[in-house]
Amino acid sequence: MPSYIHGETDPVEVARLEKQARFLTRWILDGVEAGPGARVLDLACGTGAMARRLLARLPDVHLIGSDLSRTQLKAARQQSPRLPLVSADAARLPFAAGTFDVVHWSWLLEHVQPAHAQKILSEVRRVVADTGCAWMTEVDNDSLAFWPRLPLVEECFRSLWRAQEQGGGDPIIGRKLQGLCALAGFTDVQVQPLTFHFHNGSPPGYFRAMLEEFAEILLSARESLPKELNARADQGAAQLTALDGTPGASFTYTCFRVRAAR
Repeated sequence: MPSYIHGETDPVEVARLEKQARFLTRWILDGVEAGPGARVLDLACGTGAMARRLLARLPDVHLIGSDLSRTQLKAARQQSPRLPLVSADAARLPFAAGTFDVVHWSWLLEHVQPAHAQKILSEVRRVVADTGCAWMTEVDNDSLAFWPRLPLVEECFRSLWRAQEQGGGDPIIGRKLQGLCALAGFTDVQVQPLTFHFHNGSPPGYFRAMLEEFAEILLSARESLPKELNARADQGAAQLTALDGTPGASFTYTCFRVRAAR
């Protein structure tokens, strides 16, 4: 499996994931619904940041978190000792067919090889009930854009995406989801491009929060950068967050949300 290019479970990375989940929940979990007693799987739950928000949104469901990383599950258990957690490869889930009414994940398939992504989607379809569905959110990193242009920041992110791809991940998996879900056997695949375009005229705090999010992504993965860019990562992060006070500045990024039903 490709290596995780961020900080695994060091305190800075755990804090980043919590902050990210706090900010993005309003969009990522929009439309994800299940009634009392429904069986819900949060796949690739990591440290449990989004699982806790999913349970807050759906307090009456039976939620299980699953992840391949035992170290991340250990961190999740410390934060949520009552949340059932299972260590498993998402392509070989230890659940019977049709177990879950809802399977949810965010930012999973970008970290796996394309062939493994296909296996994961087929396995998810197997464990989804006949009347259930899977909700997924995935990246399309080529969409990242700033105004004014930031050559150093852009070079850093291009280098990160190359490192992710060379390590076996897929930085543009989002645009491929409709086809991959169809190949996995899902018959009702609804793709929702989610574009963030923030600027100084956006609701208070939104522009700053997104700039900080991507600055923290850059810093968390700096060890994947070439030596010369690693040494300038702090400078790049500072340039990025400084857009918040730049007249006419803007940030644009698109990810993809998909609801796939059997």
